[in-house]
Amino acid sequence: MDHIEPAALLVELAEKMGLLAAAALVAVLIPPLRNRLLGVGQRRDKLAAVALGLVLAAWGAMLGLDVGGEHINVRAIGVLIAAILGGWKAGALAGLGGGLFYAALVDAETAPWVLAASITDGVLAGVVAERKPEWFEGPRVFVTSIGIQTIHLVVVGIGLLAVGHAARYVPAWPAHLVKLVVNASGVTLFVVVARLVVSREEQAVALVEARAAADAAALEALRRRLEPHFLFNALNVVRATIRLDPMRARDLISDLADLYRYLLSHPEQAPVEAEIEHAKAYLAIERARLGDDRLEVVVDLPQEVAGFVVPPLLLQPLVENAVKHGVARRDGPGRITLRARQEPASSTLVIEIEDAATGKPMPPVESGSGIALDTLRQRLAKRYGGRASLGLTPTENGMRATVRLPIQNEPVDRRTS
Repeated sequence: MDHIEPAALLVELAEKMGLLAAAALVAVLIPPLRNRLLGVGQRRDKLAAVALGLVLAAWGAMLGLDVGGEHINVRAIGVLIAAILGGWKAGALAGLGGGLFYAALVDAETAPWVLAASITDGVLAGVVAERKPEWFEGPRVFVTSIGIQTIHLVVVGIGLLAVGHAARYVPAWPAHLVKLVVNASGVTLFVVVARLVVSREEQAVALVEARAAADAAALEALRRRLEPHFLFNALNVVRATIRLDPMRARDLISDLADLYRYLLSHPEQAPVEAEIEHAKAYLAIERARLGDDRLEVVVDLPQEVAGFVVPPLLLQPLVENAVKHGVARRDGPGRITLRARQEPASSTLVIEIEDAATGKPMPPVESGSGIALDTLRQRLAKRYGGRASLGLTPTENGMRATVRLPIQNEPVDRRTS
């Protein structure tokens, strides 16, 4: 086309710029390019930046328009993006490759100068990206890109004037200025949106890691809380039992060893059966402390749910609560029942810890503030969101704690747990 109004040219080039910017935004999701955008990764990741720049520069050259004998195109977008991601060497290589491709599309006298201009774009942008990276952040990307391309236009202009093409080049200055603005807009769009996308991705990862860390911290706090609180009582029970019933004392030591082995194993998840066995070991020691006639333990665990996985130490605060605030508060016989089942026609696992005690009320040995149950609710919320719950229901002689959580895994082989 011999003549085109600047406004119409702006629309034409903006459409082509949008194609290149969209392609670059998709490509930057590839790990090597994302690493370069974040300023991390290895040197070989720069090759990905060079490849992206070459493809975009060649594509931008092919999408060019002929305006008054001048080829107006958006190849500089690819060269500048390569330089931003990979530094001046990547920019120079992308400029060289893109320049050679474009040089093949123009006349022999113009070719050396457009090649020099493309390399200049890549080197200058790369040097700025390495030494003044803040110049390619936010709105400054646009101004920096304008400045680099202005030098590009000067290089080409001097060359064409030197070979006597002034009559063709000078009238095309408005078109070149439009190209300069469009290219700078494309680079700005890429940098701003790409960094926004990657930043959101990093924030999501950081949130998941923070939740996992908080869950681990809560679990560790539970372990530390149990260690001093329970160990001294257990050792006193064993000491008192040794003389009266050595075999019983040996069994208690075995229960205590199993209890702390599980406590210190730090599993990320555990089958329901392992949680029940851990609770039984804990209750065996409490039964010896309170008296055999004070605590009976009943387990109702169907085989079809025994292997479903749950968070570790899920039952520990519940059975501890059942002893401390249930059975130990009455001087008569008591019972703690552990149940697990799958709700019919659903993928929900239900675990219940129910205490029942008779006799006269006894003053509490320890006061409780509900922190353990609040911590357990927080752990469930962090892991399952609103799909899990912990509820307390008063019964005729005690309290029932009910945990509902989704079954997310197939039953595990308990022989390997």
